[in-house]
Amino acid sequence: MEWTTEVGCAYTATFSIGAIGGSMTCTIQLKDFAGNNLAVKNAITIYFSTDADGLGTATVTSCVLATHGIIYTIETLKAYQLITEANGVAALTIDNSSAANLYVNVVLPNGKIVTSSVMAFNA
Repeated sequence: MEWTTEVGCAYTATFSIGAIGGSMTCTIQLKDFAGNNLAVKNAITIYFSTDADGLGTATVTSCVLATHGIIYTIETLKAYQLITEANGVAALTIDNSSAANLYVNVVLPNGKIVTSSVMAFNA
């Protein structure tokens, strides 16, 4: 049962992935049930995976917020709790010291997991 169908609550997320490299940016925009960008800060959990299904967990070299907001480490270099900016955006800088295809997975408050497109790191 999904309980965040009203406008103003995080229902899904979109991703903007930066250029391929050893350090990449990933901007997450939270959206409500109607598809509107959120206009409030939210708490989300993110983790990294080796597949688009979000099942093979992955480790990165570092993950930091590139903008305002707060990042809390849940599991070092694997999973984080984020507090977005007031516009529902979290912009991350992710470093990986080895070549790998990784994905960012967002766990929304309703339990839904949204996965980014592939992030192709090169060493």
